[in-house]
This record gives sequence, C-alpha cells and structure tokens, in this order.
Amino acid sequence: MTADPTRDEVRPRSWADAFPWLAGVAGSGAVDWWSERIDSTDPTTRQSRLARISALAMERSTRSTIGEIFPGLPTDVDIIGLDIPVRARNILGKDGRSEPGRLQATTLADMLAWQQMGVGTATAILHALADASTSATTPSIRAAPAPDIPAESAPEAERAGWVDSLVDDFTRIADWYTKVGKLDEPLIGGQVACGTPDEIIEARRRIEALRVSDILNERDTDRDIAALFNDAFGVLDARASGVLATRLFADNPATLDQIGQKYEVSRERIRQIEGKGRDTLTTLIAEEGPLELAAETARELIGTIRPLDDLLELMPALGNQVERVGQPAWRVLDRLDDAYEIEDGWCVAPTMNAVLELTRTRLAERANGYGVIRLEELDLVQSSRPERRPDRNASWLTHCGYIVCGEHVLTRTSSVGDYAAAVLFLEGSPMSSHDIADRFVVDRSVRSLGNVLGGDDRFERVDRDRWALKEWGMEAYTGIRSTIRELVTRAGGRARLDDVVEYITGRYSVSGSSVIAYAAAAPFTTKDGIVQLGGERTARKSPRRTRRLFRQADAWAYRVRITTDHLRGSGSVAPIAIATILGLEEGRTVQLDSRLGPQAVAWTGIQPSFGTIRRFLLDEDVTAGTEVFLIIHDNRRFSFEQAHDQVGDSLADALTLVGAPPTSDPAAARVALAGAVELPADAPVSGIIGDYRARGDDDVADLLLTIREQLEIGHIVADREHNTDVDESPTCYRGRHRREP
Repeated sequence: MTADPTRDEVRPRSWADAFPWLAGVAGSGAVDWWSERIDSTDPTTRQSRLARISALAMERSTRSTIGEIFPGLPTDVDIIGLDIPVRARNILGKDGRSEPGRLQATTLADMLAWQQMGVGTATAILHALADASTSATTPSIRAAPAPDIPAESAPEAERAGWVDSLVDDFTRIADWYTKVGKLDEPLIGGQVACGTPDEIIEARRRIEALRVSDILNERDTDRDIAALFNDAFGVLDARASGVLATRLFADNPATLDQIGQKYEVSRERIRQIEGKGRDTLTTLIAEEGPLELAAETARELIGTIRPLDDLLELMPALGNQVERVGQPAWRVLDRLDDAYEIEDGWCVAPTMNAVLELTRTRLAERANGYGVIRLEELDLVQSSRPERRPDRNASWLTHCGYIVCGEHVLTRTSSVGDYAAAVLFLEGSPMSSHDIADRFVVDRSVRSLGNVLGGDDRFERVDRDRWALKEWGMEAYTGIRSTIRELVTRAGGRARLDDVVEYITGRYSVSGSSVIAYAAAAPFTTKDGIVQLGGERTARKSPRRTRRLFRQADAWAYRVRITTDHLRGSGSVAPIAIATILGLEEGRTVQLDSRLGPQAVAWTGIQPSFGTIRRFLLDEDVTAGTEVFLIIHDNRRFSFEQAHDQVGDSLADALTLVGAPPTSDPAAARVALAGAVELPADAPVSGIIGDYRARGDDDVADLLLTIREQLEIGHIVADREHNTDVDESPTCYRGRHRREP
C-alpha cells in the first residue's frame, strides 16, 4: 500500500480544519469562531471551545461514530492515558474498547449505552478526545468551488409570452370589477357572480390553469431535489463521493479496510474522508437555499410520524434517484439530517426510540383496564388524506408490535390472561375456550387456555365451557344477567324487552319485574322497549389511575427509565395526568423551581412533556437504563431521585418500584403500597393488587401476588420464586401479565 499523498503531518490551522462539521451544526446566527486559528487561542478560551465542541457532539451527532466526530484523532492515541476520570478509564478498559481504532468505529449512541457510562463521564471523554484531535489535520476533499445550486432563471425573452398573457388577464378582470363597483373583490379564487361575462370567466380559467411547465422550460424543471443533491456532490472530489456512496448512503456499506485498499490509503484516512464529506454536505443543507428549504419542508411534513409513501406523495422528487450515489433523494436527505429517521417505510422525529416511547405513553393514557383502545380515538400518524388515518394508525401500531383487532388495538397481549381478557371485552358476551383461542394471532391449546382462565381472578365460568369477565357480574352457569346478555347478542345487539321477559320468565322462576330491572342496569340499557349493551369509551386517566405515577406524602412521583435521549439533553413525554396535577392547559408551559434551577413542563405539542433533565443526570452521573423518579411537589417544586436497585426480594422491590421508603415490616409496607395509589391504609391486599393491575402497573401487582399471604397475615413467609413467564398451570399463573411492547 502506498502512502496517502494527501496526508499532511502539520497541525490543523483552524478549529474547522480539525472539526469540519462545526459550521453545519453550530446553528444560524452563531459567531463564526470555528474559523479562528487554534494556536492563537488562549488556554481559557481553548477549554471553552473544547467544551462547546463536546456539547455539540452530544446534542447533534449521537448517530455518528467517534471517528466521524473527531476525524483528526490519531489511530494510535493512548485513550486511557488521556486526561479523563478514573471511572472513564475503567469503562474504556473493558472488552478491548481502548484498542487502537476500536473507539473510532463506535457510535456515540453505543458509547452512551455502555454500562456505568453516565452523561458526565461521556462528556469528559468527548472533551479529552476533542483536545487530542487538534494534533492532526484532516484530508482535502473538495474538487472545485461549490456549485451554484439554485436553478438559473429563465431568460426574459422566454418568459415574455406567459408574463404578458398573465398581465393581460389580470388587467381584464380588474377592469371588469372596477366597472361593476367591486373594488375589494379578489381577482381569482372567489365565487363567480351571476352575469359575469364569458371573457372574464375565461381569463380566470387561464390563470387558474397555469402549470409549472407553462412558466419554466425543460432545463429548469429538471432541477428537482435529486438533481440539486447530484450537483452538491460535485463539490467533492471523486474519491470523497465514492467513499460516501459506498459507506454513508449504501444499503450494505463496505468496510473501511475494503475502501482503503481500493484507494490505497489507510482505513483511518477513509474514516476522515467520510466524516469530512458528510459534514460538507450537511453544511450545504443547513445553508439558506433550495436544499435547506426542501429539508425544512420534509421536517415539517414528517411532524412526528408519517409513512414514507405519504411523504413521497407530497414531495415526489424525494423518490427520484441521486445518480452520483445510486440512492433516492429521501435516503440522502435522511442520512444527512439528524432531525428525523426513516426506517422500514416510516418517517419519525426525532428518533425511532423516542417515537416508540411516545406511542407507548399515549396508548397507556387511552387504554381501558383491559388494554383496549378504539383506533378512532387515536391520532398518531400524519397523513395527507384524513380518510386514510385509521388505516395508517393501524399499520403503525402493527409495526410497533401491537395487535390490531378490527377497529381496536390491544396493548396487553404478552400473557394469555391479558389477551383473553381483551378478547372477551371486545366480544361483550361469554365465549368458549375454543372461540377465545381462535381469536389469538398465536397458537394456544384450548386445554392450556382453560387452565389459565380457571386460575385467573378476572374470569368467571358461566357455563360448562363458557367464560366471562368477572366484572360483568354474571353468575356461574346461569342467571338472569347471563341470559339477557346472550339474548341481546343473539339478536344482533338489540333485543325487544317483551321478548326478553317472555323468554326468561318462561324458563326460570323469576318475576318479570326482576328481568326488567336487570335489563335497565349496567351493563345494559333499555330505551323505548329495546335492550342493548351499554357503550364504553376510554377516557383520560386521573393521577391515581395513571401507570408509574405514585403518591408520596406531599408530591406525585413519576417513574421513568433513563435513555440515551435523556443523556443527550432531549425532553421526554409525560402522561396527561402530569398536566392535571399542575393545572396545565394545552399550548402552555410552566417552570417549576428545583435545586438546579427552573424545570420546564410543557403542553405545546400533542402530548405533555418534561423539559431536559440533563443537568440532574450530569450532577449524579446517571447512566442509561437507570430508573429514576421525576417528582412534582404540592408546592409546585420539582425534584429528581434515583430509584433504589432491585434486590430480588418481592417486598423490597415492590416498595422500590413505587418510590416508597424501604421497610421489612409487612404492615408498614402495606400502608405505603396502598398510599402510593391513594387507597386507604386499611384497604384489603386483594384491593391493593387489583388497583395496581387496573392502572397497568403489572410489575408491582406480580410482586405483590407472590407475598400476598405475608401482607395479609403480617408475618414473613418463604418468598415464592418470582416467575416472569406465563405458566399454563392455574396454581402457578402469577407471573408477568404483560411486557411492554
């Protein structure tokens, strides 16, 4: 392999020379400090610059590799020997992470996900890497000055025909409205008044019929987004374009070694070329012009969730091929713009993980006690055609792993019991084990299903092999209510009251008045002599019915799991109940006092949200995957608290999950667990478990089931093994009822 002729051992002159991506991410209106010389920067300013570079990388480049963020980082640098905390050295020393070139190939998002990697530790590492990266220059990648991307204007001579015709038509319409005294009438777009002359109507028609091809010539109409991207690649030399085509934009990217062998340079030089080429193109779409306008339009249209095919209907040119890289324009734009992601036919903002969490939160807010929601009650997916929205919502939820059943989505189907409960709720009447199993999208034996139903307190056997939800209040095998339900179902949902009374009194020793009373009570309604099942619509939940939200002595504590999005400073979705607690109205933001300054809680989007909590994560060096409580006190103060580690003891772990103080006293624990969901201190254990189950806190309910006897009789018994799988035996079905999708 020959030496790279572009390799230059001199130090980079300016900050932009060491970090080419700075101009593209620093934001419009920022001071152009990256063009300043590094060697003329005083020590204090240098540290400030390095801190700013580290912060920008954390905020904007989590999908980039360390090598792309720091293209001047030497491959043989002793990473562990840099000026970094001891904790950082320990983390980098695990599993060969500090081996030459290993860290350069790691994305920032992957690094943030390492165990024990808190945001403070990560920031210290980035600061040290930024310092080390000022020791080597980056390669030149430009082939020529940047092309003039905006389309050339058509010569005046080519425009003259349609311009003169347009002016004549507007003048003709204006003259007519002047003659009839309608000086404020819009020239086009309004209703055509009766008696308007044909020549005026024809002039309006000509204006409204104008098309792009009537104004621009063929040369101009060929300059769509794909063509502009193709021109943008002309800024780069052939090697840089080739590297980007086979790495950044390829469906199956080539390795750095493979490309390095092709161009006879080192793999690290290829990494630098790729990073600098990407940053150059990113800068082009950040600068004011047609590409920036196209990128901004795409961001606005995507919103939060939009199908890719719907985006292409609105911006067809995004589907055209960018010839220099052999990819459609939407793929090029997606790889260069970190504001959204396009994956598996879906466009989401800001990231797929964030939107999946948003979806989970919104479903948890809308679902009833059986995890069922009507699709028409959801507004998740943007679509250019409103009539498509229910189908788009169903497709998105299926993509997320949820089961869509007709006009409903089922959010709890990980356990057989939860799935069966949802099926029965939708059916609205008793079903056989065979019929329930037939509704499942996965195979389940009828015998095992029957065992599960028989061991679950939510179900009641109402016939030899017919099951109902216990909340329906149906008697085992027989009863007035059961018979009315069957008659209404048999009649298609509406039955004549006289027929119901005649049928039941003719077969059972009950009075007609009793039958009429049952027909008028829940779950039935009787109106104008017609009996039918009463309808139910899911509603927003109060704080005490909201999953993962628990009452403390003077506050509400919301449990969340920290993600890399939190670490990079993103806000996070909040349940509607948070807005209820704060009296927050849609379109408003409140600032809560905290020990680290004001904490924002806003409802300016489709869902309430917490502002960034990154300063709390930095203060306590919290890692991704840690469970914490976001606490809103009754005096409208905000505080942050890490949850205790779970220790495998059901009582201790249940208290940890609800944010209650640890105690080994079952009586005190029961009072704390009841108070967390605003139940009275003397609430029965079965009621406490049922309340946690109804609000969706199945993890807590499952733990309490294993120590139910201990809580009821007040003494310690051998803790049953906590089984997280669904067991078909009715005596063992006390495991996890639902897993978050």
